[in-house]
Amino acid sequence: MNTTLPKVFCTLVLLSCALTSAYLTYLFMFDLGAAIGIAAIFALIGITLDLVKTISPTFVPAVAKKSLFTALLLAGLTGVLMAISIIASISAIEKGADNMTVSTRQSAAITEQIKSKQLELGNLQLLSQKQISTNYTSKAAETARSLSKATGELNALYQAQSTTKSTSLLSQYDSSITLIIAISIEVVSVVMALTLHALNTPAVSVQSVSMPDCAVGETSSDLADIKDTLPSARAAILSGAVKPNYRSLRRAFGVSQEQGKRILSVLYEQDVLESRGGSGYKLRAA
Repeated sequence: MNTTLPKVFCTLVLLSCALTSAYLTYLFMFDLGAAIGIAAIFALIGITLDLVKTISPTFVPAVAKKSLFTALLLAGLTGVLMAISIIASISAIEKGADNMTVSTRQSAAITEQIKSKQLELGNLQLLSQKQISTNYTSKAAETARSLSKATGELNALYQAQSTTKSTSLLSQYDSSITLIIAISIEVVSVVMALTLHALNTPAVSVQSVSMPDCAVGETSSDLADIKDTLPSARAAILSGAVKPNYRSLRRAFGVSQEQGKRILSVLYEQDVLESRGGSGYKLRAA
């Protein structure tokens, strides 16, 4: 199965989650460190811990094969770092939501002031027209000054409104939604990391394969250094997980070119492989 597309997808999603989580943790730790005058150090610590949290889940399966206790410790560390990251994300998101709420309130207040000033300006214009029509020159001049002042104040309000962002929709985020977002980032990150690890690990089913008493052209001493690898190589080639060539065998099992040649030769003598017309081997058709 071609796993290129799933690998690219998992990598992009993991990278997106990792960057988002690292940025939110950076904001939280920076503010925390700023309170005691070491903002940069706290920010660096936060990014480092977040990076460890993102990568450590991929180590757990491999470590578990060698030491279950160490794997449990690693999983516990990952859980603690995830909890810290969730707290940091919630704090950073809620702070942003609070800022957006303040901005929204300011925008609403300016809108009300504009409506009031527009009404005042309209009334002054009507009063000015009435005074001019009745030849109240002195009062009309006073009203004109009030009109000029009100017009300037209205223009200032328009300017303030243009620089204030309206974020009424985002300001509706409450604590439960913030918690869901923070947890989702962590869960998706772990799932993508483990999925990517699984896609990069060859699914080789190791089967017990009996060694021939003496393969044609090979002696017991020739087979001594490949007897442990041969069963796994045979199972992997039969399953399609490994191609029957030296490069694939070296990448999957770390054998030398000479050992790879002997493995392919033995499998050819066992009728597992057949010649590709002098250009290597292929799996023998059933």
